[in-house]
Order: sequence, then structure tokens, then C-alpha cells
Amino acid sequence: MSDTATPPRKILLVVTGGGYTHAAPILELGKILANRSHVVDFATLEGQEKWGNGFQISTTHVMGPGPTEEQLDAHYKRSRLWDPSKGLNDVMDSKYLFDSLWTQTYHHLKKIMADPATRPDMMVADFFVDAVKDMQLEYKVPIAIVWPQMPYLMVPCSYIPGHPGFQLDMTLTSENASMWSRISNELVLLWALPNVLKLWNFTKAMRKRVGLNYLLPTPQKPDYLLLINSFFGLEVPKDLPPLVSAVGPILADEYPPLDDSYQEFLTSHPKTIYVALGTHIILPHADARKIVQGLVHAMDDGLIDGVIWSVGKSGRQLFDKTESFTLKGQTILFGDLLDGEDNNWIFPFFAPQRAILDHPHTRIYFTHGGGSSANEGLYHGKPMLVMSFFFDQIGNAAKLAGNGTSELLHKFRFTADELYTKMRLILEDRDGSYARNVQRLQRIAHVASRRKYLGADLIEEVLYDTESRVVDGKETRAMHLQTADMRMPAYKAKNWDMMAVSGLVMGLLGSGTYYAARFAWTQRQAIRGVVDGLIQRIRG
Repeated sequence: MSDTATPPRKILLVVTGGGYTHAAPILELGKILANRSHVVDFATLEGQEKWGNGFQISTTHVMGPGPTEEQLDAHYKRSRLWDPSKGLNDVMDSKYLFDSLWTQTYHHLKKIMADPATRPDMMVADFFVDAVKDMQLEYKVPIAIVWPQMPYLMVPCSYIPGHPGFQLDMTLTSENASMWSRISNELVLLWALPNVLKLWNFTKAMRKRVGLNYLLPTPQKPDYLLLINSFFGLEVPKDLPPLVSAVGPILADEYPPLDDSYQEFLTSHPKTIYVALGTHIILPHADARKIVQGLVHAMDDGLIDGVIWSVGKSGRQLFDKTESFTLKGQTILFGDLLDGEDNNWIFPFFAPQRAILDHPHTRIYFTHGGGSSANEGLYHGKPMLVMSFFFDQIGNAAKLAGNGTSELLHKFRFTADELYTKMRLILEDRDGSYARNVQRLQRIAHVASRRKYLGADLIEEVLYDTESRVVDGKETRAMHLQTADMRMPAYKAKNWDMMAVSGLVMGLLGSGTYYAARFAWTQRQAIRGVVDGLIQRIRG
């Protein structure tokens, strides 16, 4: 019997933009691979090296500076104000900002690949990092891309209108959608065509400056491993090719526990709401006012008795601390509330989110619906109020409401009364449907969370396949997980040629039968005479 043991491989994790929530699932996959004796390196931007702390990282590569605080601040303000119904123009500056990181990322990855001491056997990257696809093309190094949701512009599904992150409404499938909704969602990218063309020219010029005269291909099915940090239950079920796999929620087995102050607060507040609208969301004061008013109403009516609102320093910059609210007959300034002057409210800059969500006294979770937040909310079994702001949050909000665990608030149209009403709807849960659906999705999420090991398995599988079929930089055979239609012309993959031949044959047979019948009809007297003659001979 042959020896199937394999030596450790070098695997490079690559993360640029998107924040730590984009790095966390990739680092978690890296931890599994490191525990399997692989050597795991990490490549990221300046200031993000600390993300690898606590993981078994062998070497960290810094690939140049990332966006400045001012650039990120402007990005998040643009994103908060983006209205999908008005096209992509408002967020294109953000797209250019993050896409411009391609140049430095490309050069640094080239250096890593050129040095035998640092060259990896495989790359695992966040979906922001297009440069890893160039490494696959130039060096035939296998890659895996991790998405927080089903990828847009890939693996389309005829009964799911539009593209993830670009839906105009809460349409999940065509099953119960109106014709107008289906058409509107499909036209989003068409209306954005001028922006898409400008981006195409920008990308082409950027790549040309480094000597590349080609654009990356955009097939409907990838020719690399694509891992989705989500699961069916949150995601809408659809057929996926072998190179695409839902392996989420990718969550750490351990997380920071509650300290004494949080433990004491939750113990003394058995009906707590946890509010976390994203690390980088810059909430205007008018919206903060409505949220506080809705929460005050809920507290006055006994729906809740405690509020933990996690909001970072950046997220507070538009708050008016001189605004006053009346809590249980007492007037208090918003600034004093933020500073913890009321013992029923706490506003940490950062909170141990998973530990808070896991506590039974956290009764409801008010979230922006980001991928990590949606996964964690479902995994820890909390009903949610969801107010999405941009991209994947919009799709996640629709899916969370669609699976019966959550209620939605619109970022431009919500009111304090609506916030109160929907909180009451969830917390009273008169028919028990929220509790049933939360439990159902929590149990599914717990089972699905074990698929992070499947993600690591697939990374190894693609790695081993590639290193034995790529010889001297040339592919000797196709990827074992790639479906044959990706290597065939469309007419052959879709059997159009067979249909054409079948149609031709059927046409010939049909026309032949027609003309034979027509001939028989016009010559029926002569044919009858011949037949009668034959009959007479037989009788004679």
C-alpha cells in the first residue's frame, strides 16, 4: 500500500480591506490548518498585523499602507447615505478607494511568490483581494476566496431576482414576488452600467500601469475554491457547483467572556436589549434620538429593563450630547447617558458581543445585519431587530426577516414608534413563532458551524490536486472539482448542437412524411389501380 502521508504545506492568508470581521473567518480556517501541521503565514496592510495575534501565524507580511482614517470615515458616511434605488453613484468613490489597493497588493504578492523561502503552496483570501486571482493565473498557485454571503455576479439562480447586496426591496425569491419586483431587481445593475463602464476603464488603466494588458475573467462558475461564510437557513437554498461551498458560520470555539461589570449588569437586568449597529456606522443624531425614544418607551412599558449599546468613538461623532430625555420621570442629558449616569443603560466603546448574546437575559439583538452579526445572532439564539445600511447587510436583513427570526427597520424611514412596536411584537411573541424560528435556526447554525472543518478539508483537497496536476507551471489535467461545462463552448455545454441536429432530423422526417403523404394522396387513383391489380393476381 502506498504511503498517503503528506508533508506540511505553506498556506498564505491574505486580507486587505473590510475590517477584522473579514479577517476573522480566514484566520479561523488558518488555525485549523495550522493544527494540521501546515505552516500558515499572514499578509495584510499596515496597522492590521495585530489581527493575527493569538493565531498560529509563522510569518506576517505587511503589504503597504491601508486607507487613512479620513478616507475610511468618508467611506462609511457615504455608505450610510447610499440608497440602492438611486444606483451605485454614491458608493463608487468607496469602490475606487478599495480597488486602488490592488496595485500594492499585486506587487507584494509577486515578491512573496518570487522568493522560494516565502512562496506559498496555496493562498486563502478575502473576496476583496483580486490580486490573488492574478497569482493563480501567473503562477498556477491554487487559491480559495472567502465570501460573507453568496457571491454577486456568480452562480446566478433564475428564481432569485437581482444580485446579493443590490436588491431594491426584501425580495428573496420569485416564488411570491410580483413581476414588477422581479424586473426592478434585475435592472439594478443595468441602470448602473455607466458606473460599471467607468470602473472597467479605471481597472484596465490601473492594471496597464503595472504591465498587465488583460482583465480578470468573470465566469459564472469560479475556477478556484470559493467558500461562503454562511449557511442555508440564512442563505436562500440554491444549487452550487463543486468549487463553491457554504461552510459557515465560521466562528471561533472560544470567545472573550463577560467581565464582572457585564455579568453584574445582565444578572440584574433580565430583560436586556443589546444594540450594536456596526463598528464603523456613523449614526446621525436624529437617528440616535429615535432609537433612544423607542427604547425609553419600551422600558416604560416593561418590555425591557436594560440597554447595552455598543458604539465606538467614530460612531458617536454626530451625537448631540446636550439632547435631553426623560427616563422614569427624570430628565437626563444624552451625554450623561453615554457616560453611564443611568444604571439601566451602558454605552461601551467595545463589548464582548458573543458572550452578551449568549447570556439568557439578553432578550433581543438590535443589529445592522452584517455577515458576522447575523451569524452570531442566529448561533446564540437571539431574535433580532435589523436596520441594514449597505451591501450584504441589505440582503441579510431580508433573509433574517424571511426566516422568521427578525423584524426590519428602514434606515431612512424608521420611527421611534415603529421601533417600539416591532420590539413589542418580538418580545410578546403571542403565537410563539419567533421563539420557534429562533430555536430552529440556532440548532441549524450549530450543526452548520462544524463545516468550517469542511472548509479546511476543501482547501487541502484543492491544494493536493493542484500540486500533482500542475507540472513546470503547466496544467496537465483539469481541476477535479471543476465541472466540465466551464471548459466547453456554450453550444456544447448546453447541448445546443444536439438540439439543432435533432431539430434538423425531426424537420427532415416531418417534411419527408408530409411529401410522401401528399404524393400518395395525389396518386391515389393510380395506387388504387395497382393495389386492385395485385389483389386480382393473388385471387387468380
